[in-house]
Amino acid sequence: MKHLVLGSLITLCGSFAFAEDAKNMRTFLFIGTPNSAAWEMQIANPGDRAATVKGGIEALGGKLLSYYWGFGNGKNYITVSLPDDPTFIQAFYLTRLGDGVLDDYQMIELMSSADMGTALERVSDVKAADDMK
Repeated sequence: MKHLVLGSLITLCGSFAFAEDAKNMRTFLFIGTPNSAAWEMQIANPGDRAATVKGGIEALGGKLLSYYWGFGNGKNYITVSLPDDPTFIQAFYLTRLGDGVLDDYQMIELMSSADMGTALERVSDVKAADDMK
């Protein structure tokens, strides 16, 4: 029982710390379509790319949340938390465009379900302000 209470307390404290950090972070989904050069490079040097990506993102003050490959479409799906700095986020995105290994690259900002609930509550306020124009 003591372990359960202690574990719950540690988890709760960690959740508060993450929630505080999350206020200064934004979450993104990056979807990449590797080209033939990228596939040749990966086949010649197989391995888990998440470890390499994680180190680079953490060195920039971010956090790798997940790294997946689409089975059947060959795309990679990477979710990251990045510091809330729009020019840094854009620079982060742009670094992949010039490396010549992607045919297509998308960046989508993700929103939590709780934040979407807050946004939905504000729709009537935005509509009312728009109607006043």
